[in-house]
Amino acid sequence: MSEYSTNRDRFRSRYRRWAVATGGAALTTVLLAACGSSSDTTTPGATSGTSGGSGGAGCRSGATSLTFWGWSAGYDLAVKKFNQTHPDICVKLENAGAAGDEYVKLSDALKAHSGTPDVAQIEYFELPSFEITKSLVDLTPYVGVAKQNEAKAAWSAVTQGSAQYAMPVDLGPLALYYNSAVFTRHKIAVPATWSQFAAAADTLHAADPKAAITNFDPVDAQPVLAMMQQYGAFPFTYSGGDRLGINFTGAAQTAFADFWQGLIDKKEVTTAADFSPAQWANLDSGANAARISPAWGPVGMQGSIKKTIGSWRAAPVPQQQAGQSAGGNWGGSTLAVVKGTEHAKEAAEFAKWFGGSADAWPILSGDVAGAFPGYLPLLNSPAFQSRTLPISGTSQPNKVFAKAAQDLRPIQWPPIMTAALTQWTSTFAGVAKGTETLPEAFKTFQQQMVSYAKAQGFTVTKG
Repeated sequence: MSEYSTNRDRFRSRYRRWAVATGGAALTTVLLAACGSSSDTTTPGATSGTSGGSGGAGCRSGATSLTFWGWSAGYDLAVKKFNQTHPDICVKLENAGAAGDEYVKLSDALKAHSGTPDVAQIEYFELPSFEITKSLVDLTPYVGVAKQNEAKAAWSAVTQGSAQYAMPVDLGPLALYYNSAVFTRHKIAVPATWSQFAAAADTLHAADPKAAITNFDPVDAQPVLAMMQQYGAFPFTYSGGDRLGINFTGAAQTAFADFWQGLIDKKEVTTAADFSPAQWANLDSGANAARISPAWGPVGMQGSIKKTIGSWRAAPVPQQQAGQSAGGNWGGSTLAVVKGTEHAKEAAEFAKWFGGSADAWPILSGDVAGAFPGYLPLLNSPAFQSRTLPISGTSQPNKVFAKAAQDLRPIQWPPIMTAALTQWTSTFAGVAKGTETLPEAFKTFQQQMVSYAKAQGFTVTKG
């Protein structure tokens, strides 16, 4: 247990760096503790859930009162809009801490049967951990036809069988975000396949031995798992109950590990920590020519670089075979109604409005929140797709990211992500240090997760 606690704290530290780098709008991979509660930690400038909140002021007397736990930037603006347009419901936003800090408090409150919110922001990867403990309200009787307005991957992530356990909000589809000036200088064509990507890495490094095609942080689980999803090597299968598939050593997973280890060995990718000063410096100097970026990445990135503003362009993530269109997702949150609420109907109405309405999304996708929609009417709109950013010059990156969102393969996260992402930190640290290889770390992690899942009572297969 002490090892998990130590690694959990490392993830929290990584999250704080991420939140600062992205203006607080980014989503994270920090986890609730697998073995108990923790101290109260919030993001810089956040409001503690125990000392007040926002959004509830000015509500009509007699309105149904709801407490909403959430941390992402701009959520207060959306809550204010909801309260203005729904006078019979009064939502009060409280920041109980970002991601893992909130999950700890929520888990503790559920165990104590006291102090739970009516609605909570929960990331996709953590949702099954609350589903399996029967801590969430099935929204099926309340949400109606919301499915038709949501990206397939987002809807799949919040449903289990015929039940819907949350309302999807944002997504983080991947694209190849590249420095067009570097590519032009070295006459590198934008790679359409991973083999072309490897060839481009060879060309760049031969021309400039100090340059690498991109950064690959093996210690950051979320982007690695997102890239595995895109590669057709997502290691988990789960459809509810006590049967769980874990496969980090199959043919697809091994091919993925060998591919990236080969680039690491040739120093054609760097292994700096995601969202670190070293990563930003590499991107801004040309030492990294591209980034495998989530859709929310450019907004935070342009606040962390100076020299290359205007040079960055978005292209589809390379595929295993030309003509394919597989995608991967990194990040994204949901709104879940917490079991025990006395106002499930009103809470579900708020969650549905928040994640799936034309009133909420101009706020959520605006300059303050910067969320990338899973909401199809906005995702498919010409106005949204034609937006520009200073970092991308006159190009329109949302067109690429929107297409990537449509191409996402639905996946089901397993209910052991708390332990998995906590353990990941130490297991993969040697890859970044050069003391172990990615295939070796995959084999070790396979053994660790199978042992853990069996100890929790799961019947484990290789998927």
